[in-house]
Amino acid sequence: MSDNYLRSVYLRLAGVVTLVVMVALLANAFLSHRTFERALAPQLANKMGSVGGSIVSLVLKAVENGVPYKELYGVSDRFKEVKSEMPELAYLALTDTGGTILHESTATPGGAVAYFADAATLALLTQGAGATHTQRVGKLFIVSLPVVEGDQRLGLLHMGVDLRFVDDMVLDMLLDVLVVLVVALFFTLELMHFIAGARIDASLRDVAETFERGASGNFVLPVRTGGAHAFGGLLRVLDTVLARLNDAYAALARDLEASRRVPTHERHPGMAQAHRGAADLVQRFRFGRAATPELRAVSELAKVRAPLFMFILAEELTRSFLPGYVNELLVPVPGISNQILIGLPIALFMLIVAVAQPFLGVRCERVGHRQTMLLGAWIAAGGFLASAMADSVLDLLVWRSLCAIGYAMVFVAAQSYVLDHAPRQQRARSFALFVGAIMAATVCGPSIGGILADNVGVRPTLLVAALLAAASILVIRQLPDNRPRQADEPPARVPTWREFAALVFNRRFMTVTGLAAMPAKMVLTGICFYLLPLHLVKIGSTQSMAGRLLMVYAVVMVVLGPLTAALASTRERMHWLVGGGLVVSGLGGAVVLAGGGVSWVLLAVLLIGFGQALSISAQSALVAEHCAEEIAQLGDGVVYGVYRLLERIGNALGPVVAAALVMQFSFPVAFGVIGAFAAVAGAIFLFATRTPHEPAPAALARAEPLT
Repeated sequence: MSDNYLRSVYLRLAGVVTLVVMVALLANAFLSHRTFERALAPQLANKMGSVGGSIVSLVLKAVENGVPYKELYGVSDRFKEVKSEMPELAYLALTDTGGTILHESTATPGGAVAYFADAATLALLTQGAGATHTQRVGKLFIVSLPVVEGDQRLGLLHMGVDLRFVDDMVLDMLLDVLVVLVVALFFTLELMHFIAGARIDASLRDVAETFERGASGNFVLPVRTGGAHAFGGLLRVLDTVLARLNDAYAALARDLEASRRVPTHERHPGMAQAHRGAADLVQRFRFGRAATPELRAVSELAKVRAPLFMFILAEELTRSFLPGYVNELLVPVPGISNQILIGLPIALFMLIVAVAQPFLGVRCERVGHRQTMLLGAWIAAGGFLASAMADSVLDLLVWRSLCAIGYAMVFVAAQSYVLDHAPRQQRARSFALFVGAIMAATVCGPSIGGILADNVGVRPTLLVAALLAAASILVIRQLPDNRPRQADEPPARVPTWREFAALVFNRRFMTVTGLAAMPAKMVLTGICFYLLPLHLVKIGSTQSMAGRLLMVYAVVMVVLGPLTAALASTRERMHWLVGGGLVVSGLGGAVVLAGGGVSWVLLAVLLIGFGQALSISAQSALVAEHCAEEIAQLGDGVVYGVYRLLERIGNALGPVVAAALVMQFSFPVAFGVIGAFAAVAGAIFLFATRTPHEPAPAALARAEPLT
C-alpha cells in the first residue's frame, strides 16, 4: 500500500465533502437568484417612485398656479433632465384620466398605448398619492404613479426602465452570488485543511509508511510522538501486530542466548540450525523501537498555512478598490501628475517589499519565525487601520508603507518557516502549502473586497482587512518558537554591492531576470492591479466587477499552474513556456485596443492569466539552469536573493509605467503598450535562448508567489 494510494483516499474524502458543499452552494445561488427576481419589481417601484414623486410635485405646483394640466409647458425639458440623471430611464410620459398621452420623452414604445388605457392602470387614480403600479410592457418595465391632489384626479406619470438595465441588475446579483459560491468553496477547503487536512494527511502517511516498512521486512515498532492520529484505531492494531512480532523475536533471542549456556553435549541436535536461522532472520528483517520525528515535522509545517492565508487575504482585499480609493484622496502635488499619484501607493508597496526582504531574512534567522510574523502582522494591522482613516494620498503613502513592511516580514518568515521545517526529500510538496495559501487568498480576496467596497464602502473594507490581519496574530501565536537548523545550512546574509553588480551585468542571469521575470511582473501589477480597476470604473462598471476579474485571473493560475509546471521538465521546454507565456500575456494587454468593454477586459485577464501560468513555474527554475556557475561561486541565497529583488522591482515599475502611459495617451493604449512590451520581451527571450539543449537535470524547486 503506497503513500500515493492512501493520499488518494484522503483526496476522495475531501472531494465528497467538497461536492456536497458545492451542491448546497449551487442550490443557494439558484434560490437567491429567484429571490432577487421577486424582490426586484418592488425595489424598482420604490426607486422610480421617489424620482417620479418630484415630477408629480412640479406638475401639481403648476396646476395650483393656474396652469391647466393639459397645457403644461417645459415638461419635455424636465424629462430630459431626469433622463440625464438616470440613464436607465428609457421613456417618460404624462397621460390624462383616460390614458391619452399628453407629453412623452421619446416615441411611444409598442404596447404602451394599450397599457396606459387599461383599467388596471387607470385604477391607480382611485388609490391616491403615493400608489405605484409596475408592469412589463414590451422591452420596458413601466412604473406608473397617479397625479392627484385630494379629490382632483389629473392623470398618470409613466416611467419606463429598459429591460437590459434590469437584466444587468439581475446578472450583477447573480455574479455576486457565484463569487460568494467560489469564495465559500475555497474557504471550506481551507477550513478542512486547517481542522483536519494536515492531521489526516500525516496519519495517512504514517499508515502508508507502516505498511511499506512491513513489506520491506522492517518490523521496528514506532514510538509515535505526534499526538492524536486521525486513524488511531488502525494504527493501534498495526502497532499491536508489530509489538507481538517484536516480543516473539525477543523471546526467541532470549531462548537462543540461553541455549548457548547449556553444555555442548546436552544441546539439542537442531540448535545449530536454529542459530543459523536466527542469524539469517536478523539479516533479512529489522526489529526494535524507533521514534517518528518526520511526522511531527509535517504536523508543525502545516501550522503555517492558516495564518498565512488569513494575512495574505487581508492584503488581497484591497486589490480591486485601492486605485479608486487613491483617486478619491487626490490632492494636487506640484510637479506630479494625478495618474502618477494614483500609482504611487502600489509602486511604493512593491518597492518596499522588494528592498526589505533580504534584510528581513537575516532578522528572521536571528529572532525566529514566530516573532517576525507577529511583529509583521501587528504592523500591517496598524497600517490597514490608519489607511481607513487617511485624509490624503500623502497620508495613505505612509500607512501603505507600514502595510508593505508588515507584508514583507510575514512573507519572509512564512517562507523561511517552510524551508526550516520541511524534510529535504519533501521540500517541493511542502512548498505547495506555502503557494496554496497565497493562491487561495488571491482567489478570495479581490472579489470579496470589491463587493464589500461597493456595498459598505472602502473605509469599512479596510477595517475588515485590519481585523483579518489582527486575527491572524491569534493563529501565529500557535506556531513553535524554536527554529530548527540543518548542520550544513549556511547563515542568511544580504548580498553585497559587488555581488549585486556582478549578477546585474551577467548576461545569463539578466536573460532570465530582465527579459522574463521583470516584464511578467510589470504586466501583473501594471495591468491587473493598476489599469484594470481604474479602467472599469471609468467605463461605468463597478469595483465588484474589478474584483471578479481579478478572481478569474487567480482561478486560471490555480487551475493551470500545476499543469504547466509538470511540462517544465527540460530546459528547452522551460524556454518555450517562459517566452510563450510572455507573448500570450502581451496579447492579453493588446486585445483591449480592439474594445474597452468588460468582455474585452475579461478576455485580456484570461490571456494574461494563461500566459502567467505558462511562464511563472519555469522562470525561477531557469535561474538554476542558466546560472549554475554563479550559484556555485556566490551561493544559492545570494543569486536567488538578487533575482527576487529585481523581480519585485518589476512589480514596482508596473504601476508607474502604466500611470505615465495613461497620462500621455489613454487606458486602452496603456494596456496595449505594456502588452506589446511583454510580447517583445518574450520574443527576444526565445531568440536569445534558441540553441537546443539536452534534457536538464531537475532544477532547484522554488516557490513562486503570485505577486
